[in-house]
Amino acid sequence: MDERPHAHEILVAKPSRYNQYDAAPGSSSRGYGCIEREVDNDPNRPDAVESPANPCSHLRFFLLEPLILILLFAYNLSATVLQSQIIYQSCTAGLGYTKAVCSLLGTKNSTNETKIIEQEVQPYAAHIFLAIKILESLLPAFCGLFVGGLADRYGRKPLLLASFFGYVLQYSLSACIAYIAIQLDGMVSPWYYLITIIPISLIGSTVTTTTAALCFIGDVSTGKIRSYRMIAYEMSIYVGLLLGSFAAGYIYDATNAFTIFVISAASILFALLLMAALLPESLQNRQRSQGFALKDLWDTSFRRREHSDRSILILLMCVLLLATFVNDGSNSVFYMFMREKFHWTVREFTNYESVSILVPAVAGSGGILFLWSLRQCIKSATLWLALISLLSHVSSSLMKAFAFVDWQIYLAIGLGVFKSMVNPMCRTMITNLLPDVERGKIFGLLGVLQSLSPLASSTLYILFYTLTLSSVPGFFNLISANLYGLAIVLLLFVCRKKTNNSEHYEQIFK
Repeated sequence: MDERPHAHEILVAKPSRYNQYDAAPGSSSRGYGCIEREVDNDPNRPDAVESPANPCSHLRFFLLEPLILILLFAYNLSATVLQSQIIYQSCTAGLGYTKAVCSLLGTKNSTNETKIIEQEVQPYAAHIFLAIKILESLLPAFCGLFVGGLADRYGRKPLLLASFFGYVLQYSLSACIAYIAIQLDGMVSPWYYLITIIPISLIGSTVTTTTAALCFIGDVSTGKIRSYRMIAYEMSIYVGLLLGSFAAGYIYDATNAFTIFVISAASILFALLLMAALLPESLQNRQRSQGFALKDLWDTSFRRREHSDRSILILLMCVLLLATFVNDGSNSVFYMFMREKFHWTVREFTNYESVSILVPAVAGSGGILFLWSLRQCIKSATLWLALISLLSHVSSSLMKAFAFVDWQIYLAIGLGVFKSMVNPMCRTMITNLLPDVERGKIFGLLGVLQSLSPLASSTLYILFYTLTLSSVPGFFNLISANLYGLAIVLLLFVCRKKTNNSEHYEQIFK
């Protein structure tokens, strides 16, 4: 039968105690879910319900992705500008150079003197970036120990509201510091930007946002539709990053850092109000876990499971951790690398960022069709698409490592065309392995570990970057390629384990 994406699969469905992948009653079940079949209101059926009672039938459940898009737009609008502002204030307030000299850093008007100053300023600013990473890692990691249990007990929406509010505070404080710096000709210590990280870190930062969002999607979709929804979530991230990066250079050239931070804060505040008014809670009362002790978090994550579920779950989590490790480490030095090697301005860098986000976003949008095509040929489509994505990462990192002219950096974007697929595919497989009431704990633990990874990755990457700055500044890209290669090896182990019980894993990896 010709099966197209979403054919015979509708999100509007009847809630049932057991989904299509569950064992029979009395055996180990995978929790509650929205089943991918038409609503059956036959009153003679014991589990029949009226369609309006169905928690997954309302279109407002699709509001999550646009809200995440707005959040990531605001984040990326400010990300590069914040780094540039820290470098500028490191030059003025940190090292005592004048505003006139420091304003030339990172521009086409730089002189031999400013190039020397740049090499002095970058290590100073790198210490601030590292301190921010540490603060962004430690506090969210501690809070994240409780996020998963709270999501399973109290629902997903309260955590989403809290995280969005934290980001509003962060960019509001950043705007205040940038405004004072403008009034004092940059003579405000860049270390004050660490204060802006505290509110969102105490709420859990990306640990809270990601855990709640992924659990939300897991609650309102099952089976094949879940993988498409995970791709849509990932694409909302990429599109948000793309719009933010594209707008940042032009708005920054026309205004200043203060205006950028105000726009970010206002955008997230709008999304917060929209969420509070319209987004429903996805986890129904009857589904909610009754506890969130740390022991439960550990037991849920590492308890024995049927077949090879536990080892596969751990391997998939390790793949996601490696991807986060490389991404955080590379991002901590890549902007400085481009300034040093190719002398790019903020606009040139944000234009590059826009292209680097646009290409995987378009490929990811086509990933739904690609995934459907794979499903016609092989049984483990999600697993193979994750492998293809990691190979794309490896080739892109190698091209960046050996780039000698800036067009080769753009070529690396083309080689990394499928890089956006590894996260949604691994998350889909993890979600399919777990019952609803365990997803919050597992994704919470994963969020904690991902939050801690920048402590090691940023330290490692900044160390190697500073050591190789004068000789081979792109050496850190070779580290990235090797770590992505390790992730491929882990996925091959998953492939081997699933073959031992292919019938059991057929629906999980399809």
